[in-house]
Amino acid sequence: GYRPVLLETFVESPRHKGTCYKAANWQLVGRTVGRGKKSAVHQQVLPTKDIWLYPLRRDFGVILRA
Repeated sequence: GYRPVLLETFVESPRHKGTCYKAANWQLVGRTVGRGKKSAVHQQVLPTKDIWLYPLRRDFGVILRA
């Protein structure tokens, strides 16, 4: 079986600041561009979201690159 090594969440940045994630030691790693997963156009159609990660293991990068 598989075990998760990293958690990921998206926070709608215009509406929320992600304060609870920051307080819980999540890492802010970037922001979406607001196009959506299956968008065929190169324009923002959805709100932008902050991307937060929470590593469950120190060696998560090694495991994900394997």
